[in-house]
Amino acid sequence: MNFSIISDLHIKSEGDDRYKLLMSFLNSQEVEDSDIIILLGDIFDLLIGPHLKYVEEYKEFFEKFKKLLKVKKIWWFEGNHDFHFEKLISKVLTQDLSDNFEYIKKEKILSLNGKKIYLAHGDHLDIENESYMKYKNIVRSDWARVIIENLLPYTGLKFLKDKFSNQSKKMQKEFNKNKEREKFRRYVKNLQAYDLVVLGHSHIFEHTEGYINLGFPEVDKKFLFFNGNINLVDLK
Repeated sequence: MNFSIISDLHIKSEGDDRYKLLMSFLNSQEVEDSDIIILLGDIFDLLIGPHLKYVEEYKEFFEKFKKLLKVKKIWWFEGNHDFHFEKLISKVLTQDLSDNFEYIKKEKILSLNGKKIYLAHGDHLDIENESYMKYKNIVRSDWARVIIENLLPYTGLKFLKDKFSNQSKKMQKEFNKNKEREKFRRYVKNLQAYDLVVLGHSHIFEHTEGYINLGFPEVDKKFLFFNGNINLVDLK
């Protein structure tokens, strides 16, 4: 079984360079050779709720997404910027395409050739970040999902996106790369039962024995292709 993984593109608009990296990934030979395409969360900087406006905004992606689902499986993990969008996907896909799609809220364990592979966006592991975990438990709760799906309009989400974007810039100034790297390495140590752990979220590229983090593709320009061997492929 072959699979390709990308994470943490944080696409802001159809015209930005991050969007071009996503389409480059989806059109790559490695994805063509994959049985499963894995979107490991935070593909878009905002994809929350069931609004078809996203499909209009990212038309090329969703057309390619449906085309790929005719011949491949796609697993899409919730991140901390794209969540509660399961109803959106159900609006987009016909039943025959839905059979090849899996929406994953937390982690996925893949057993392959006697190896156990742990896949997750990774934000649920960030237990030392107490303020984030409180926020996460609120916005990813079932009652928040009901509000987002039924009461919060697309324009309201766009407003919140701009607000959180400003907060994110402020947090980025305080970001300590070395501390964040060591923190995620500690989390991975708690997952020693697995032969390979693949995460996103930290935006820090890592490739050590048993652990891969794809970092921030705009900077690191990598995705993972697994064909029995681990291949870190350059995004073009």
